[in-house]
Formats: sequence, C-alpha cells, structure tokens
Amino acid sequence: MRSYRLDEVTKRAFEGPYMEERDFDMKLMKRTRELVKEHDLRFNPEELVTLDDSMADDAWEAGMKLFLELGFYCQTTKRCIKFEEWEVKKVLNSLSTSLTLGAGKDAVKMEMRRIEDPTSPVIHAGPTGTLCTEGDVYVKTLRSYAQEAVIDSVGAGTLATIDGFKIRKGTPQEFRAARMLGRWARQAISEAGRPGMHINDIAIVSPEAKICALDPVNGIRPTDGLLVSQMIELKTSFAHLALIEHMLSYGCFVGNLMTPILGGYSGGPEGTAIVNIAEHIAGAVCYNANYHYLSLTNVRNLNGTDRAGLWTISIEGQAFARNSDMMSIYDCYCAAGPGTDVLLREAAAGGVASSVSGLHLMGCGSCGGKLLDHSTGLEARLLKEMALAATGMRREDANEFLNTWVPQYEKWLDVTKAPKGKTFQELYDLGSAKPKKEWQKKYDEIVGELTELGIEIR
Repeated sequence: MRSYRLDEVTKRAFEGPYMEERDFDMKLMKRTRELVKEHDLRFNPEELVTLDDSMADDAWEAGMKLFLELGFYCQTTKRCIKFEEWEVKKVLNSLSTSLTLGAGKDAVKMEMRRIEDPTSPVIHAGPTGTLCTEGDVYVKTLRSYAQEAVIDSVGAGTLATIDGFKIRKGTPQEFRAARMLGRWARQAISEAGRPGMHINDIAIVSPEAKICALDPVNGIRPTDGLLVSQMIELKTSFAHLALIEHMLSYGCFVGNLMTPILGGYSGGPEGTAIVNIAEHIAGAVCYNANYHYLSLTNVRNLNGTDRAGLWTISIEGQAFARNSDMMSIYDCYCAAGPGTDVLLREAAAGGVASSVSGLHLMGCGSCGGKLLDHSTGLEARLLKEMALAATGMRREDANEFLNTWVPQYEKWLDVTKAPKGKTFQELYDLGSAKPKKEWQKKYDEIVGELTELGIEIR
C-alpha cells in the first residue's frame, strides 16, 4: 500500500496554483501546440508505426514537460497538483515490470513490453464500457470472452438498466448496478471454467459507487482491478482520489483510465500523443496505477483505428517502451459493429500496431461503445491473435502490412457510413455463449485473408 503519497497529492490539491478550469483548458491547448512545434512532431499517414526512435523520445520529453508545467488539475479545489522532476522520476524508477493478474491456474503474468518485443501481450477484454442488457445477457456476453483461450482478463461492461430502472449517476440504482456487475462478472468466469481469471473493471460513472463491487467472495477480489478515470484532459477530483485510497487499502490493482480526444483540446495526433503521455505520468504519480488504459477516441468517429489513431498509439507505446516501465494498454475502439468484416479488419490492424509498439491490449469497443449489446468475444479473439502474430515483428514489416490492410476498411470509418452490425443476442447462441455460424464464418474468412498475406494466426 502506498497511500502515503495520496496525502501529499491531497495537500497539493489544496495548496497548488489556483486556476479556473476553462483557463486550464486554454493553457493546455496553447502549450500542447507549442510543444508539437518545439519538438517537430509530425504525423506520417504512410508510416503508422513510427520508425523514428528520436521522435518517440521527443514525444516522451514533451509529455513530461507538459505534466511538470501544468500539473494535474483537481476539479474539486480548482488547483493544479504539481511535482518537481526529481519526484516524478523517483516514482517512475520504482515501477514494477511484472504483475501477476488473477489467481491459481487462471493467473497470467503481465510484463513490461518493449518495441518489437517477442513477449506475448496480455489482453484485458470485454464490452469496454459498451451498454449491455442486465442479467443473463450480460453474463453470457462476458462468458463469450472468457471462453476464448487467448483472452486473459474480462470485465468493463456497463448497464443500461438495473431491475428495469434507468441508471443515473449518484442514484441508489448506480450503487446496486456496481455490486451486480461484480457478481455477474464472477458468475461469467466461473461458468467459463476460469474462476480465478482477472476481472479488470466494472463500468460505473461515479467513483464512489465502484466501491460496492469490492467483495472477495462475490465481486472484485484483490487479484482483480478497477479503472479510475481522468477527466478530459489531465484532470481529477477528490472522488477519484478517494476511490484509489480505498482500492490501495483493499489491495486490488489500480488501472489509470484516460480517454484523450483526438481532435479535441489536444489537437491532432501529435498533440494528443503529448497530452496522453502526460496523463500516463499523472496516473503513475497521483493514482499509484499498476497499468494504464490508452483509450484514444476520435472526436468525430469515436474510434482509434484510423491512420491518425494508429500512429498516435504507436508513438506513445514506443515512447513508454524506450523511456519508462509504465505498462500501457491500447483500448481498441472501433467504428463498426459485430457481425461485420469491417470490425474484424479494425481489430486486426489495432492488434498489429499496438503489439509491435510495446503495448498490451483491451477491446473491442465496437461502434465506439455507443450501441446496446454490440459486443462479442470473437472480435476480441482476433485482436489478441493478431497481437500474438505481431510479437517480434519488425516495425518495417508491420507498416507494410498496415499499408495493405488499412485501405480495405478506412472508407467505412466515417460515423455516417460505419456498418453497425448486429447485437450479441443475434450473433451468439445464448445457451452456449458461442458464436453462430454466420459470425464464425465471417471470422474464418478474414483469417483466411490474413493467412494469404503471410500472417500466422496461432
């Protein structure tokens, strides 16, 4: 337990420089654009996995500068939580490079990965914040992930209703939903024959409600984890810091969840990379995070699988791999929905770009996570299988593949064109939680195309 650091974080949240939130946003926008120019960061749409080590290092340096200069904004006190460089480096130099997630026969080792790393990445799969129908449908949805042998961890789904009530932030129903999400996740992995599998999160808005899921018998155990969010961009609150205090006392894993908006306050891909690197550092220093969710979102199309998104996550992954021991997880948000070849193509691209750049994986966030019950285990299976195929792959070879593969789906990424696909109930047998023939056939066809390109699906 390292909650002593939270005492210092809290103190600085009261004593740091006062600033209105809008002024912080404006300062972040201005300084980010300056740092892009100062470090000459340039997005190359033809080189989605950067080959320039110095640019990855420059992105890291820029992200560090941004965090040190602006700090971590506390919305509760309207003050900036700031640290000296030596304090940040002390934390970064103390990070673990290996974690054991889950328990017993179902435990997996998650290790710090480097560029072109032959070590297999871990996948934290699940609906990724996508709305799901409560009860048996939710259990079967998670089971569809847990039944896939290549999947290492499940969770992160959210509910539209609980006992028929619409879930609103801060209501009693949200607290009840948190408790039931933990129970249903435990039920799903038990039914899949993997009772010790790592549960990565229960997706509830209010930080205080998440505490209801902490239950060593029926919910989140110390071998599981929860995600603690940052607000856009580079912001926190006492509610989030209080959740971390409780999690550290309980002993479960802390995941730092960031949702940088590409095309928002941070600007284009170059600025988004800088801001998100700063957010990773904030999570390590202020959240005591064990791992970090790089949940990149395109401001228009709600995905991170277009050229700009893939380039951004690649340069970030390489920046972490070359300059730190922060374990980062690419949260693969896709534009298309289950049952479509577009979704599988997006997942395949995300798996390659992230794996070769030193990242772990999470996914998939189908339809940008916006449509009810649009999540299945099959697309997550391909995401992990492609990441495994890319372990040890040269960056040059990854680029050759992506420049062949991305043109096959990128015209469908526009929010008005992306195929929405079908629901879990339409694509899976609700008894066995296994894919129906039409969805399995689509998956097999895409695997066949990949095989012809020389990609070995393990």
